[in-house]
Amino acid sequence: MSAEEDGSLDEFARRTRALLQESVANLDGAMRSRLTRARYAALEQAAAGNSPAWSWQRWLPAGAIASAVLTVLIVVGQQRATPPLQASAPASGEDIELLADADGLALAQEADVDYDFYEWAVYAAQDDHAGVGT
Repeated sequence: MSAEEDGSLDEFARRTRALLQESVANLDGAMRSRLTRARYAALEQAAAGNSPAWSWQRWLPAGAIASAVLTVLIVVGQQRATPPLQASAPASGEDIELLADADGLALAQEADVDYDFYEWAVYAAQDDHAGVGT
């Protein structure tokens, strides 16, 4: 802050103080008495702990704890809802063909399937096709 700005703020503060003191001096006796009684009543209420500010300050720690617990529950709930990512081998062309084949799904869901036979059949078909072109 520059010296000029500091001087202008000081001047503003002096003028504001002078205006406030002048306005207090111009108050009539009834208004001064009424303001003084209101001030003392507010001070007594604050000392007794019955002020509106005290009522919300009393619940502030409970609200903070409740919001922290709610935040933890939300975060833990989201972690349980989404399964963790598992590393897997990249899908091969055979895997994609199996997924695209409607009968392949039914075959994969059968309990007593001889998978060795199907592997042999695939390799046998590949060997047959390899010898066709020669």
